Amino acid sequence: MSDTASTATGHRKRDKPQLSCNACRKRKRVRCDRLHPCSNCASRGLGSTCTFAAISSPTNMPPSHGHSIPVQHRVESARPGPTNSMQTRINQLENLVIELMNQNNTPGMRTGLQNQGSDARSDARCQPTPLSSETEFEYPVAPSPSDHGSINTRLARPTYVSSSHWAAIFDSITELRNHFVQEDIEHGASTVLPSSTVPKPQILYGAWTSETPHAIISSLPPRTTVDRLISRYFNVLDIAPGVVHSTQFLREYENFWMAPQDAPIMWVGLLFAMMCLSAQLQQASLPAHDSRPSSSRASQQDSIAIYREKTIQCLQLGHYTMGGTHALETLILYFLGECFNLKDMEIGIWILSGTILQIAIHMGYHRDAKNFPSITPFAGEMRRRVWAMIVQLDFSISAQLGLPTLIKASQTDTAEPRNLYDTDFDEDSSALPESRPETEVTPTLYVLAKLRLISIGLRVTNVASESRTRSYSDVLELDRQLREARDALPSSLKWIDLGTSLNVSSQTILQRIWLEVTIQQLTIVLHKKFLGVSGLQKDFKTSRAACLNAAVKILELQRLVDDETQPDGLLYQSRWRVSSAFSNDFLLATSILCYCLQNRPEGTISNFDESVSVGLDQIRALLETSKSIWSRQCAESKEAHKAVAALRYVLGHSGADVDSGYTVAERQPLPMPTAALSYFPDLTSDYNFAGFDFGSSDTTRWTAFASDELGEENWSRGAGFQQMDMSLKLEAFDRVVPNSIPSRCLS
Repeated sequence: MSDTASTATGHRKRDKPQLSCNACRKRKRVRCDRLHPCSNCASRGLGSTCTFAAISSPTNMPPSHGHSIPVQHRVESARPGPTNSMQTRINQLENLVIELMNQNNTPGMRTGLQNQGSDARSDARCQPTPLSSETEFEYPVAPSPSDHGSINTRLARPTYVSSSHWAAIFDSITELRNHFVQEDIEHGASTVLPSSTVPKPQILYGAWTSETPHAIISSLPPRTTVDRLISRYFNVLDIAPGVVHSTQFLREYENFWMAPQDAPIMWVGLLFAMMCLSAQLQQASLPAHDSRPSSSRASQQDSIAIYREKTIQCLQLGHYTMGGTHALETLILYFLGECFNLKDMEIGIWILSGTILQIAIHMGYHRDAKNFPSITPFAGEMRRRVWAMIVQLDFSISAQLGLPTLIKASQTDTAEPRNLYDTDFDEDSSALPESRPETEVTPTLYVLAKLRLISIGLRVTNVASESRTRSYSDVLELDRQLREARDALPSSLKWIDLGTSLNVSSQTILQRIWLEVTIQQLTIVLHKKFLGVSGLQKDFKTSRAACLNAAVKILELQRLVDDETQPDGLLYQSRWRVSSAFSNDFLLATSILCYCLQNRPEGTISNFDESVSVGLDQIRALLETSKSIWSRQCAESKEAHKAVAALRYVLGHSGADVDSGYTVAERQPLPMPTAALSYFPDLTSDYNFAGFDFGSSDTTRWTAFASDELGEENWSRGAGFQQMDMSLKLEAFDRVVPNSIPSRCLS
């Protein structure tokens, strides 16, 4: 017996102990840290599938599938050895904390679970939870650090963005976050050229010399120059529609030239603000290779600076914080001038928007004029227009910076403005006319469409970012309302494709695109929490599909806008409007697809799932195209800089390189007919992402995001025709990638 045993032992090959998890063994150039789940699986959203081979002797070995490592053992294993870096230690402790949070905080069903034992609760969490009209349940999603937002402490001044911001999504990809940290260590300061040495807005930072009203008025250029600037403001610029009543202003304008010294100083500030915006438009409309002498360009830039300075001086002389006639209108136009062609959003802009809001509330703009008989019908309607603009500014700037909105819907009852031309009413009107049909395009129609989307957008962002857990039925109800809002858009503002827009102006095309992007962005905000839900939760497949479809459509529109703003494109004349207005939503869609690519199910090669019509090739092509677009903006925009760095990392280090054996050449965008995509993009097709299944990602979740609501308008020509615009040249705040990405991101 002993001989037999010894013989068997002598001939049996000794097994080499497997220290890595099964998934890390298949990955190339990846070192497993032997935690459970290991950080590699956790960062890919595959924590539940991280398993180790069963070993006969369990001493000092990872557990087999179905068993857990005691917390005490994991804490000890996370203690650093002599070669462990500080970042590795942080990652190990982070994974441990996330696992403990998941164990302690995973919610069960609202009813029927609280009285059951711990085993029953555990079993219930592991089983699919069917949706039904009788059962309302909370998200089966445990919170993760990204659910609380993201704080960038790598900068001298720590900055926060909510979990609804694209920066938080990038930050939820552990490997990408570590890559950014390493880039920051290795490459020093950013190569982005600063737009100015003084932060914006200047009214908060500038030490302006006091001027008399007479000196300010004397600085006006000849009337012929002012006439051209004011004409361009109303007929070409079309910015802030309705904030300034054209008929009233032009009457006051004529009176001003007859007695300039009698004009209120705040009205003079309004005049300078309009001149500043008009001059900025003139400068932005010049071709990229301007043939004018440098002295002429410098003179125009000096004029813009003078107009802005005089606007600020008028605001200060008029004690703008106390409100009064023309105060809000002047502040809004000054605000837009500071944001015009702004490459990267600055926190001072958000602070200024808060100041404008506080002044408006102090003046009662948040309460509808019908409640106050002393307010005339004309003044009441103008107050509604101004308040609508302030609501849009608050929503837009907050979304771009990843910060909470300041307006509380429960504290305001101001009605939406009516669909009227300026010629339909004036100061002498005893009553307002009925609103025109929405088939008739007036200056305020686009404002109304955006305002209605914002009302739903505020509810979406609240549900998506609240600290308390909402029922999934709330999410589905908001999704229904969002689809209804899209269907209810005026027919002149509905986007189908460019082929149906060939007979309309570039402003109208941008209006349609912007509203469509906003709807898709809000869809992402509402559903993206469920991208990380365990694959066992089949009931959330609808949310995952909606989120991915929306991200794909947004990047299709990014490609379309980029194509058509080239010199021979349909949007070339309006290219100044889109230099940064869409950036926040494009970045959000980019971050979603990066997250999906980085955390796709292990073992998939060409498609995420057999039932999905858009797979890795198409998504990689969209991201490659997006990287090319962002690369052209790297020198001027930190946000573009960060986007390129993130895309380079994800496209170069996502699992696709390993699993499918792509070469560098094969990772280039797929060939596609540019003309066909530009003019007849198939943006209404159903990409059927319902089969997309990411498995579990308990370690990488984020809440929701609030979108940007600013866009462009165009109104029909005719009697009383005027053109204005809500275009804010705004971009997202400096977040995810530190200000140190090397110049190689431009390649």
